[in-house]
Amino acid sequence: MKKLIPLACLALLACGPNREISTAPDTAPNNPPAGSPVVTPVVSLVGEYRVAGIDGAPIDAPIGLALTVTDSRIIFDAACGGFAWDYALEGSALATTRVVSPAPDCLARTSSPRVVFDLAAVIDAVSEAQRTPSNGIELAGGGRSVTLYSQ
Repeated sequence: MKKLIPLACLALLACGPNREISTAPDTAPNNPPAGSPVVTPVVSLVGEYRVAGIDGAPIDAPIGLALTVTDSRIIFDAACGGFAWDYALEGSALATTRVVSPAPDCLARTSSPRVVFDLAAVIDAVSEAQRTPSNGIELAGGGRSVTLYSQ
């Protein structure tokens, strides 16, 4: 009887469709390759955020950086009037348009750490938003990125 079971299985396999078994990894959209980061879409950006990093590096500045995000605007309250961008988020696609910049005459009289202008340049260039594995939000585009955490 023990010999009949393996023979029966072979007979069933021989009668089935001719399928080749692939040794290639499964890379279907629902099965990303092993080791690739899992991208989680951001449903909403509304909130208060601490800027934790720019271009993958932690912030090293004598000041803290924070963003306020409403349903249509990103606000960076900095010296000389700060910065603001109107934005549209659709899925993971993010488009920003700068609508407020610091007053040039004020900037000529004050000094701000370079990181302030780096942050503004990154937000000018972003084209996508996604949730990080550590539950932060990464805004990225144009080879730049900024990492945010809820306050």
